[in-house]
Amino acid sequence: MLGMALTLGLVNQAARAQAVTDTLLLDFDGALAYALDHNPSLRVADLDIESAELSFRETRNQYLPSVNLSGNYNRNIKRPVIFLPDDSPFGNGYLEIGSENSFMGVAAASMPLLNLGLNQSLRASRIEKTLAREQFRGSRIELEYNVQLAFFDVLLARESMQVMRQSFNNASDNLVRTRRMHEQGMVAEYDLIRAEVQTENLRPNVLQAENAYVIALNYLKALIGMDEAQPVAVEGSLADMAVNRLSDFTVDEANRSLQRNSDLVQMDLQLDLVNQQAAMVRANGLPSLDLAGNYQYQTEANHFRFGDYQWVETFSAGLRLTIPLFNGFAIRNQTRQLEILGEQIKLQRDFLEDNLDIQLDNILKSMMVAVEKTGNARSNVRMAERGFQIAQTRYETGQGTLMELNDSEVALTQARFNLLQAKHEILHAKAEYDRFIGENKR
Repeated sequence: MLGMALTLGLVNQAARAQAVTDTLLLDFDGALAYALDHNPSLRVADLDIESAELSFRETRNQYLPSVNLSGNYNRNIKRPVIFLPDDSPFGNGYLEIGSENSFMGVAAASMPLLNLGLNQSLRASRIEKTLAREQFRGSRIELEYNVQLAFFDVLLARESMQVMRQSFNNASDNLVRTRRMHEQGMVAEYDLIRAEVQTENLRPNVLQAENAYVIALNYLKALIGMDEAQPVAVEGSLADMAVNRLSDFTVDEANRSLQRNSDLVQMDLQLDLVNQQAAMVRANGLPSLDLAGNYQYQTEANHFRFGDYQWVETFSAGLRLTIPLFNGFAIRNQTRQLEILGEQIKLQRDFLEDNLDIQLDNILKSMMVAVEKTGNARSNVRMAERGFQIAQTRYETGQGTLMELNDSEVALTQARFNLLQAKHEILHAKAEYDRFIGENKR
């Protein structure tokens, strides 16, 4: 029995060690890196770049010669005829021509020499490729922004849980102290009941805080593409993150340029693309010049003795000029539609820029307020801690009441929450600022 117990103990110890080993330590940079490698939305945007590149190559390859081979066999059940004029030396009526069997092989080649529509199409494809890259950058910025917020929420939930646990521990210590003082006859039974109620009232808050932390952590896992069953230990704190994120940043000297804002850049590219498409439609109404060649290998016979066939080769090459004359005003209507679309995009772009300027000002103002709130909250925490210590001493010496002690503990808990919330607001505003100015974190 002793050996079995020893074996089970070693197995349990090994299992606990394995569980600790399997826990993934995840810091801020690690969460971003994991998301960039595993998030499916970013992979979709990457495939859009690949598709745009292939579309560009397809358009560019239209400048290369195109060669087509074709073969044809006809059985003339009723052979074709030519009609003869009345004064023909061959008599009146018609003559049958050709043979019963006709074979033909054709090799045709062509290459554009002058095609303004194709030139504009290539420029449009190049813009589409640039737009796809910018959309990928925008998706990456948006993903990084969401991961940052989720990571900060995890830190806030974890540290809020720690504050609630510390508050519960303080209440538990007060309960032990009050029970001892009641046994010594120093306090009334009412104080003991009040201390027990105060402690039990905090227990659901602790459970709620723990559950909020689990929910925030699971959301972070889902966002970065991690299996929910993977144990994770998040590293870092709101205080350290706030210091690191604002170490080289001041609100007064903040960059307010929106030139790299992904939404604005995408709208500029969309406007360029629409203008290029309008130029392409107009160019399709202009003449085009192609180099063309045609090679034929053919024969006709009334039998299937292939060895007796007489094959004939013909070859021609030349230029093909195409001049569009009238297409039912399609080019004019299509061009006008694209011009209207361009005007709409420009209006939307100007409206978006005005709104982004306002939002950026609000973000920087929120950051200034959060920084000021952090300083005040930090001072309040120090005073609340001192007040709680004084209230404990007064209560133990019989100079204070349990109500004073509870009030000081509630004030301390609220001060700590306010400090955590202020730091979280700083980090939230900084992440939103980075997204607005189009800054990648990695």
